[in-house]
Amino acid sequence: MELRQLQYFLTLCSELHFSEAAFKLGISQPTLSQQIRVLEDEIGVPLFDRIGKKTLKTEAGAILEHYALEIFQKLENAKSAIADLTDLHAGHLRVAVLASDLDYRFTSLLVDFHKEFPQTKVQMIPSIKIVEKVLDNVVDIGVGLAFKTDSRLNRIPFYTETYSLYVHEDHELANHAQVDPQELVDLPFVMYPTGFYGRNLIDTWCQENGITIATILETGSATSLLQLVHEGVGATIQPSELITSFRSLRIRAIPIRNSPVRELEIYYRNDKYVSKAATAFMRKLEDYFHRPV
Repeated sequence: MELRQLQYFLTLCSELHFSEAAFKLGISQPTLSQQIRVLEDEIGVPLFDRIGKKTLKTEAGAILEHYALEIFQKLENAKSAIADLTDLHAGHLRVAVLASDLDYRFTSLLVDFHKEFPQTKVQMIPSIKIVEKVLDNVVDIGVGLAFKTDSRLNRIPFYTETYSLYVHEDHELANHAQVDPQELVDLPFVMYPTGFYGRNLIDTWCQENGITIATILETGSATSLLQLVHEGVGATIQPSELITSFRSLRIRAIPIRNSPVRELEIYYRNDKYVSKAATAFMRKLEDYFHRPV
Protein backbone atom coordinates (compact mmCIF):
# COMPACT_ATOMS: atom_id res chain seq x y z
CA MET A 1 0.00 0.00 0.00
CA GLU A 2 1.54 3.28 -1.11
CA LEU A 3 0.90 6.80 0.16
CA ARG A 4 0.07 7.83 -3.39
CA GLN A 5 -2.68 5.21 -3.51
CA LEU A 6 -4.05 6.43 -0.19
CA GLN A 7 -4.05 9.98 -1.52
CA TYR A 8 -6.04 8.84 -4.54
CA PHE A 9 -8.38 6.92 -2.26
CA LEU A 10 -9.01 9.90 0.07
CA THR A 11 -9.67 12.21 -2.86
CA LEU A 12 -12.26 9.77 -4.19
CA CYS A 13 -13.78 9.54 -0.69
CA SER A 14 -14.15 13.30 -0.73
CA GLU A 15 -15.52 13.64 -4.27
CA LEU A 16 -17.41 10.30 -4.59
CA HIS A 17 -17.11 10.72 -8.34
CA PHE A 18 -14.30 9.14 -10.36
CA SER A 19 -14.13 11.82 -13.05
CA GLU A 20 -14.11 14.72 -10.58
CA ALA A 21 -11.58 13.00 -8.31
CA ALA A 22 -9.29 12.25 -11.27
CA PHE A 23 -9.53 15.87 -12.44
CA LYS A 24 -8.68 17.14 -8.96
CA LEU A 25 -5.68 14.79 -8.79
CA GLY A 26 -4.51 15.70 -12.28
CA ILE A 27 -4.62 12.12 -13.56
CA SER A 28 -6.83 10.22 -16.00
CA GLN A 29 -9.96 8.43 -14.82
CA PRO A 30 -8.66 5.00 -15.98
CA THR A 31 -5.50 5.55 -13.92
CA LEU A 32 -7.54 6.36 -10.83
CA SER A 33 -9.82 3.35 -11.37
CA GLN A 34 -6.80 1.06 -11.81
CA GLN A 35 -5.13 2.32 -8.61
CA ILE A 36 -8.32 1.87 -6.60
CA ARG A 37 -8.65 -1.70 -7.93
CA VAL A 38 -5.04 -2.42 -6.89
CA LEU A 39 -5.82 -1.10 -3.41
CA GLU A 40 -9.01 -3.18 -3.17
CA ASP A 41 -7.13 -6.29 -4.34
CA GLU A 42 -4.50 -5.77 -1.66
CA ILE A 43 -7.07 -5.26 1.10
CA GLY A 44 -9.31 -8.03 -0.19
CA VAL A 45 -12.65 -6.22 -0.03
CA PRO A 46 -14.40 -3.53 -2.12
CA LEU A 47 -13.88 0.02 -0.89
CA PHE A 48 -16.58 1.57 -3.06
CA ASP A 49 -19.90 0.48 -4.47
CA ARG A 50 -20.55 1.60 -8.05
CA ILE A 51 -24.30 1.90 -8.47
CA GLY A 52 -25.05 3.37 -11.88
CA LYS A 53 -23.42 6.79 -11.92
CA LYS A 54 -23.20 6.89 -8.13
CA THR A 55 -20.09 6.01 -6.12
CA LEU A 56 -20.61 5.11 -2.48
CA LYS A 57 -18.13 4.13 0.23
CA THR A 58 -18.50 0.64 1.63
CA GLU A 59 -18.12 -0.02 5.35
CA ALA A 60 -14.54 -1.11 4.66
CA GLY A 61 -13.98 2.11 2.71
CA ALA A 62 -15.18 4.19 5.66
CA ILE A 63 -12.81 2.34 7.99
CA LEU A 64 -9.84 2.81 5.67
CA GLU A 65 -10.71 6.50 5.25
CA HIS A 66 -10.58 6.99 9.01
CA TYR A 67 -7.13 5.46 9.35
CA ALA A 68 -5.78 7.00 6.15
CA LEU A 69 -6.69 10.46 7.46
CA GLU A 70 -4.81 9.65 10.67
CA ILE A 71 -1.76 8.56 8.66
CA PHE A 72 -1.62 11.80 6.70
CA GLN A 73 -2.23 13.84 9.84
CA LYS A 74 0.71 12.11 11.57
CA LEU A 75 2.92 12.78 8.55
CA GLU A 76 1.94 16.43 8.65
CA ASN A 77 2.68 16.48 12.40
CA ALA A 78 6.14 15.02 11.75
CA LYS A 79 6.90 17.68 9.13
CA SER A 80 5.75 20.42 11.48
CA ALA A 81 7.78 19.08 14.41
CA ILE A 82 10.93 18.82 12.29
CA ALA A 83 10.42 22.32 10.93
CA ASP A 84 10.13 23.57 14.52
CA LEU A 85 13.63 22.22 15.22
CA THR A 86 15.10 24.91 12.99
CA ASP A 87 13.63 27.50 15.39
CA LEU A 88 12.82 29.74 12.42
CA HIS A 89 9.03 29.53 12.89
CA ALA A 90 8.52 30.37 9.23
CA GLY A 91 5.15 28.68 9.22
CA HIS A 92 1.53 29.68 8.81
CA LEU A 93 -0.73 30.02 11.85
CA ARG A 94 -4.46 30.13 11.06
CA VAL A 95 -6.84 31.24 13.80
CA ALA A 96 -10.64 31.27 13.56
CA VAL A 97 -12.31 33.81 15.85
CA LEU A 98 -15.84 34.90 16.62
CA ALA A 99 -17.15 37.07 13.83
CA SER A 100 -17.75 40.72 14.64
CA ASP A 101 -16.30 41.74 18.01
CA LEU A 102 -13.29 39.71 19.16
CA ASP A 103 -10.99 41.05 16.46
CA TYR A 104 -10.87 44.42 18.22
CA ARG A 105 -9.17 42.71 21.16
CA PHE A 106 -6.36 41.16 19.11
CA THR A 107 -4.41 44.14 17.75
CA SER A 108 -1.86 44.54 20.54
CA LEU A 109 -1.53 40.76 20.82
CA LEU A 110 -0.72 40.45 17.11
CA VAL A 111 1.86 43.22 17.27
CA ASP A 112 3.59 41.55 20.22
CA PHE A 113 3.41 38.11 18.63
CA HIS A 114 4.90 39.39 15.38
CA LYS A 115 7.89 40.79 17.25
CA GLU A 116 8.60 37.36 18.72
CA PHE A 117 7.76 35.34 15.59
CA PRO A 118 8.39 37.70 12.66
CA GLN A 119 8.57 34.87 10.11
CA THR A 120 5.28 33.26 11.09
CA LYS A 121 2.38 34.31 8.88
CA VAL A 122 -0.74 34.75 11.02
CA GLN A 123 -4.18 34.62 9.44
CA MET A 124 -7.16 35.69 11.56
CA ILE A 125 -10.40 34.30 10.12
CA PRO A 126 -13.72 35.64 11.50
CA SER A 127 -16.31 32.87 11.44
CA ILE A 128 -19.59 31.65 12.91
CA LYS A 129 -18.47 28.04 12.29
CA ILE A 130 -15.29 27.93 14.33
CA VAL A 131 -15.54 24.36 15.61
CA GLU A 132 -16.18 23.01 12.11
CA LYS A 133 -13.14 24.87 10.75
CA VAL A 134 -10.92 23.41 13.48
CA LEU A 135 -12.20 19.87 12.96
CA ASP A 136 -11.84 20.17 9.17
CA ASN A 137 -8.24 21.42 9.52
CA VAL A 138 -9.14 24.69 7.81
CA VAL A 139 -7.55 26.46 10.81
CA ASP A 140 -5.07 25.48 13.51
CA ILE A 141 -6.75 27.16 16.48
CA GLY A 142 -10.29 28.26 17.24
CA VAL A 143 -11.23 31.05 19.65
CA GLY A 144 -14.90 31.20 20.52
CA LEU A 145 -17.68 30.36 22.94
CA ALA A 146 -17.64 27.30 25.14
CA PHE A 147 -19.58 24.38 23.67
CA LYS A 148 -20.46 20.81 24.49
CA THR A 149 -17.55 18.40 24.90
CA ASP A 150 -16.01 16.92 21.75
CA SER A 151 -13.46 14.12 22.22
CA ARG A 152 -11.55 15.26 19.12
CA LEU A 153 -10.63 18.64 20.60
CA ASN A 154 -8.47 20.03 23.37
CA ARG A 155 -10.14 23.00 25.02
CA ILE A 156 -8.66 25.80 27.14
CA PRO A 157 -11.18 28.05 28.95
CA PHE A 158 -9.50 31.44 29.22
CA TYR A 159 -12.01 34.24 29.80
CA THR A 160 -15.49 34.96 31.12
CA GLU A 161 -17.25 38.25 30.45
CA THR A 162 -20.63 39.85 30.98
CA TYR A 163 -22.76 41.82 28.54
CA SER A 164 -23.92 45.44 28.85
CA LEU A 165 -26.56 47.67 27.30
CA TYR A 166 -24.99 50.16 24.89
CA VAL A 167 -26.79 53.48 24.36
CA HIS A 168 -25.86 56.99 23.19
CA GLU A 169 -24.74 59.25 26.05
CA ASP A 170 -27.87 61.39 25.55
CA HIS A 171 -30.18 58.39 25.99
CA GLU A 172 -32.56 58.49 28.96
CA LEU A 173 -30.85 55.40 30.43
CA ALA A 174 -27.29 56.62 29.88
CA ASN A 175 -26.70 57.70 33.49
CA HIS A 176 -28.18 54.60 35.10
CA ALA A 177 -25.74 52.58 37.17
CA GLN A 178 -27.55 49.38 36.12
CA VAL A 179 -30.63 48.31 34.17
CA ASP A 180 -33.04 45.46 34.79
CA PRO A 181 -33.96 43.01 32.01
CA GLN A 182 -37.55 44.34 31.99
CA GLU A 183 -36.27 47.82 31.10
CA LEU A 184 -35.04 46.47 27.77
CA VAL A 185 -38.45 45.39 26.49
CA ASP A 186 -39.60 48.70 25.00
CA LEU A 187 -36.24 49.75 23.50
CA PRO A 188 -35.51 49.63 19.76
CA PHE A 189 -32.41 47.46 19.20
CA VAL A 190 -29.74 47.09 16.54
CA MET A 191 -28.31 43.57 16.78
CA TYR A 192 -26.41 40.83 15.01
CA PRO A 193 -28.52 38.59 12.74
CA THR A 194 -29.87 35.31 14.05
CA GLY A 195 -27.20 32.64 13.69
CA PHE A 196 -24.36 34.73 15.08
CA TYR A 197 -23.04 33.38 18.38
CA GLY A 198 -23.61 36.67 20.18
CA ARG A 199 -27.20 36.97 18.94
CA ASN A 200 -28.07 33.39 19.85
CA LEU A 201 -26.67 33.91 23.35
CA ILE A 202 -28.81 37.05 23.81
CA ASP A 203 -31.95 35.34 22.47
CA THR A 204 -31.47 32.42 24.87
CA TRP A 205 -30.95 34.81 27.78
CA CYS A 206 -34.12 36.71 26.87
CA GLN A 207 -36.14 33.49 26.86
CA GLU A 208 -34.73 32.54 30.27
CA ASN A 209 -35.76 35.95 31.64
CA GLY A 210 -39.20 35.89 30.03
CA ILE A 211 -38.64 38.96 27.86
CA THR A 212 -38.60 39.78 24.16
CA ILE A 213 -36.56 42.56 22.58
CA ALA A 214 -37.46 44.21 19.27
CA THR A 215 -34.74 44.62 16.65
CA ILE A 216 -35.18 47.32 14.03
CA LEU A 217 -31.90 46.74 12.20
CA GLU A 218 -29.46 43.84 12.02
CA THR A 219 -25.86 43.75 10.79
CA GLY A 220 -22.90 41.44 11.31
CA SER A 221 -20.38 44.18 12.11
CA ALA A 222 -19.66 45.44 15.61
CA THR A 223 -18.43 48.71 14.12
CA SER A 224 -21.71 49.20 12.27
CA LEU A 225 -23.81 48.40 15.33
CA LEU A 226 -22.01 50.88 17.54
CA GLN A 227 -22.06 53.53 14.82
CA LEU A 228 -25.84 53.04 14.68
CA VAL A 229 -26.02 53.47 18.46
CA HIS A 230 -23.92 56.63 18.10
CA GLU A 231 -26.42 57.96 15.54
CA GLY A 232 -29.31 57.26 17.89
CA VAL A 233 -30.90 54.57 15.71
CA GLY A 234 -31.19 52.13 18.59
CA ALA A 235 -29.50 50.42 21.51
CA THR A 236 -27.53 47.20 21.44
CA ILE A 237 -26.36 44.50 23.86
CA GLN A 238 -22.68 43.63 23.56
CA PRO A 239 -19.78 42.25 25.64
CA SER A 240 -18.95 44.79 28.35
CA GLU A 241 -15.26 45.10 27.43
CA LEU A 242 -16.06 46.12 23.85
CA ILE A 243 -16.59 49.71 25.02
CA THR A 244 -12.81 50.14 25.38
CA SER A 245 -12.51 50.13 21.57
CA PHE A 246 -15.28 52.70 21.01
CA ARG A 247 -14.91 55.32 23.73
CA SER A 248 -14.81 58.14 21.18
CA LEU A 249 -18.36 57.48 19.94
CA ARG A 250 -20.12 59.09 22.93
CA ILE A 251 -21.61 55.74 23.92
CA ARG A 252 -22.33 54.42 27.39
CA ALA A 253 -22.10 50.76 28.40
CA ILE A 254 -24.57 50.11 31.22
CA PRO A 255 -24.34 46.89 33.26
CA ILE A 256 -27.41 44.65 33.07
CA ARG A 257 -28.62 42.93 36.22
CA ASN A 258 -28.07 39.16 35.88
CA SER A 259 -26.67 39.87 32.43
CA PRO A 260 -25.83 37.34 29.74
CA VAL A 261 -22.40 35.79 30.27
CA ARG A 262 -20.13 34.23 27.70
CA GLU A 263 -17.37 31.73 28.37
CA LEU A 264 -14.51 31.98 25.88
CA GLU A 265 -12.32 29.03 25.00
CA ILE A 266 -9.35 28.17 22.81
CA TYR A 267 -9.67 24.84 21.02
CA TYR A 268 -7.56 22.75 18.67
CA ARG A 269 -7.48 19.17 17.40
CA ASN A 270 -5.90 16.76 19.85
CA ASP A 271 -4.32 14.72 17.05
CA LYS A 272 -2.50 17.69 15.55
CA TYR A 273 1.04 18.84 16.27
CA VAL A 274 1.03 22.17 18.09
CA SER A 275 3.96 24.30 16.97
CA LYS A 276 6.00 26.56 19.23
CA ALA A 277 4.40 29.55 17.54
CA ALA A 278 0.87 28.21 18.13
CA THR A 279 1.70 27.42 21.77
CA ALA A 280 3.09 30.93 22.26
CA PHE A 281 0.04 32.48 20.59
CA MET A 282 -2.34 30.64 22.92
CA ARG A 283 -0.29 31.63 25.98
CA LYS A 284 -0.23 35.27 24.92
CA LEU A 285 -3.97 35.17 24.22
CA GLU A 286 -4.67 34.09 27.79
CA ASP A 287 -2.34 36.78 29.16
CA TYR A 288 -3.76 39.60 27.04
CA PHE A 289 -7.37 38.95 27.96
CA HIS A 290 -6.50 39.16 31.64
CA ARG A 291 -4.55 42.41 31.41
CA PRO A 292 -6.17 45.45 33.06
CA VAL A 293 -8.18 47.53 30.60
